[in-house]
Amino acid sequence: MTLYAWPPRTAFGRAIPKSRIYGAAQVPRAMQAKFVDQVERMEWTHVLRADRLNLRPSADVEEIAVIAIDLHAPDVEPAVLVAIEKAIPRPLILELNHAGRTRMAMAWKRPSQAEAGKWVTATHAFTAWEAGDAPRQALPTALDMGTLYARLLEPLLPPRRSDDEPIAVRVARAEEAAQIEREIARLENALAREKQFNRKVEVNAALRAAKAKLGELRG
Repeated sequence: MTLYAWPPRTAFGRAIPKSRIYGAAQVPRAMQAKFVDQVERMEWTHVLRADRLNLRPSADVEEIAVIAIDLHAPDVEPAVLVAIEKAIPRPLILELNHAGRTRMAMAWKRPSQAEAGKWVTATHAFTAWEAGDAPRQALPTALDMGTLYARLLEPLLPPRRSDDEPIAVRVARAEEAAQIEREIARLENALAREKQFNRKVEVNAALRAAKAKLGELRG
């Protein structure tokens, strides 16, 4: 059970036109076509805010927006989610819906230290798909909005290596793991196409090394 039961006081219920994302994120025409192909509709379903949750406010996390995204197919391009993050300048929780199933996607998001008003967004992590009407769990316990945000994200990150390991370090490990996953996919495709025996040996060795590194990052 990885989906959360959002408190009734946080309900918002506003449809998000695709045109709003296109304009705010300066989405090029080619990416707009992918939105049309992949995204059926979007709704800003909840706003998690200190005054609605009886929590202390935090400097970096004033509120968290919950966005429901109905998809035409189970897969969605990362660039589509990045555009949504760019268009809505606050931490987001994305609930992806398709064929009666739901999964959560989150990317660690923080205000840019280099450019005021801008946000830095990490790579998205995903929960497994589950039935959209499955029982939902209560929000994790927290005293302030920053801690709530970190605890909402925590199940999507690699396990802690120590009790005091900062979440930013775990996010960095998750980012590196995502890069290695892409490299593994590239190597597997190369191995399937390769005809020369010596080259197959080289690619296979690189593939084993990448998988070992991925296991180390996730451990």
